[in-house]
Amino acid sequence: MVSKHLHQAIGLTLLIAAFGVGAAERDRRWAKRLQVKGAGNVYKVSDALYRSAQPSAEGFVTFKKLGIRTVVNLRSFHSDRKKIGDTGLGYEHIYMKAWHAEDKEVVRFLQIVTDPRRQPVLVHCQHGSDRTGTMCAIYRVAVQSWTKAEAIREMKEGGYGFHKVFVNLERYIRKLDVKAIKKRAGLE
Repeated sequence: MVSKHLHQAIGLTLLIAAFGVGAAERDRRWAKRLQVKGAGNVYKVSDALYRSAQPSAEGFVTFKKLGIRTVVNLRSFHSDRKKIGDTGLGYEHIYMKAWHAEDKEVVRFLQIVTDPRRQPVLVHCQHGSDRTGTMCAIYRVAVQSWTKAEAIREMKEGGYGFHKVFVNLERYIRKLDVKAIKKRAGLE
């Protein structure tokens, strides 16, 4: 009888320990998850910037009600114009490829997201993971003065679904000349 209770206690202890492994507390500076009807993978990065996967027409209406002013679509082959319709949301389309980020895309994104007249801004791609994660990481570095390592860690480990196959995006951030990009975007 004692043996049975001892085994149960050990089993319970191991179970608790197993769930605790890898469940380190999320960095408080990382984006905050939101539930938004009509959109997935939604997070508030800052008061000026939100991120998500591709919203539906209903999602754009919901974002407008939440106070979003501008939508930045990073998808190369998909427009949001019909889904946004007459919501009154501003719309910018930056044709970004997940396999090849370019400085001109980053400059344009930073110009939009730092313009107080356009804030708050919602940035999205299909999954809200890779292209969106890259732009949010660059925002963290260029606008919020995070280190590249801190921003990359959030991009990869923040729970946004970053796909490891896109090592090129991490490499792009690591090699990015932040001072030059900020200058081109009019931030310096």
